[in-house]
Amino acid sequence: MSPTLSMTGVLADFAVGTAAGAVADGAREAVRRSLMDWAACGLAGAQEPVALAVRALVLGEGGRAEATAFGCSERLPARAAALLNGTVSHALDYDDTHFDYVGHPSVAIVPAALALAERRGASGAALVEAVAIGFETACRVGAWLGAKHYNHGF
Repeated sequence: MSPTLSMTGVLADFAVGTAAGAVADGAREAVRRSLMDWAACGLAGAQEPVALAVRALVLGEGGRAEATAFGCSERLPARAAALLNGTVSHALDYDDTHFDYVGHPSVAIVPAALALAERRGASGAALVEAVAIGFETACRVGAWLGAKHYNHGF
């Protein structure tokens, strides 16, 4: 690692430099369980007031039909689907927790990865790998920051 390489650069190199198929089988299985948990939380939160408000917001914006979102029969722009799916899947606060991340990693990572996978036509296996890399990246940042940032309200 170059002494001038930023934290962002290190994390970006890790994310884009991880070869396809390099994610361990155990990590893939953990991601599959996390995806199931994330989807169940999203289905449960789909009619919560915050979900209805954000759904109305993104539906009112219009745009290219690229990705699916909880509670929508039509596809949304990837950015809008990620926003809505992240909001909805965290609406009840039943989602996963990771103590290195100090938070709920799936609501930040899965909606973005899923929206991009849909927009690009990526396979389910590619989605699982992207989510695993996202989890690893988020947990590395969380472990580096420690709980202090969380205790200060971040």
